[in-house]
Amino acid sequence: MILRVLLPAILAAGLQGQTLPRTIPAVQANEKTLAAVLRWEILWNDSPKGFRVPSDGTIKLAIYAAPDSVSYCSHQAGVCVKYRVDGYRNWEESASSKCEDGRSDEATLLEFIGEDSGRPVGNWQSQLVLGQGLTGIPRPEPGDSPMGLRAAPVGIRWTTRIDLGNRAEIVRQYQQMRPAEIEGLKAWVGTSNPQDAGVKSITIACFAPTDPMVYYYIDRPAKGPVFMAVFWDRDRGAWTVAASLEQSQGPEELEEMHRIVQSVACSTITFQ
Repeated sequence: MILRVLLPAILAAGLQGQTLPRTIPAVQANEKTLAAVLRWEILWNDSPKGFRVPSDGTIKLAIYAAPDSVSYCSHQAGVCVKYRVDGYRNWEESASSKCEDGRSDEATLLEFIGEDSGRPVGNWQSQLVLGQGLTGIPRPEPGDSPMGLRAAPVGIRWTTRIDLGNRAEIVRQYQQMRPAEIEGLKAWVGTSNPQDAGVKSITIACFAPTDPMVYYYIDRPAKGPVFMAVFWDRDRGAWTVAASLEQSQGPEELEEMHRIVQSVACSTITFQ
């Protein structure tokens, strides 16, 4: 919700849950990051339209990972989503659609990534490519591998289950975070908001290294509060403002974001 407000394969055939090839680091890394991004979206009410979490906090999904993107489809979650992962910032949602067609997650994912990329996904090649260097795994013939691994043109796909937990559990996880980048962010935020600008305090929400955005709340008694969204620009090597929300632009949204910041506050800068 917040960004919409602020800014008006490996296919384990027949395998489920924890049957993924855990020895492949790139698969583990992509799945771990996806889980972290989903929790971030839940925390900040920024999940794609139609997204839902089952009562037990666990979703079954099919994932497709390519060098420049990661996509997933989940009928339990009700959505298909694609993230750009090769840019100057952390994962950024680039496309989404509802996932309520009654087919398997894998079948819907194949259609989703095929339509989104404009290329066929059934033309299997002899090499597996993932991320920044997982290549050269030959395509096994049917019956050659008990895992049924198959190589896709530019990536790999697999099915799994991810335990997201409920909102209260996610809040507790964020409350325990102590990001190494917090001191650098505090220094940058402090110099960007001098005392003579009427700032009384700045509260920074805790964040994970994988979070697409980092948020903080500026208390300005005279002018009114401001909610800020920033991200680390890898190309520039600097924090960058993505968007801001003032009280006049959306008082209810601003109050909700303030409440979340307070619930997972990592640091508060006070100006005398």
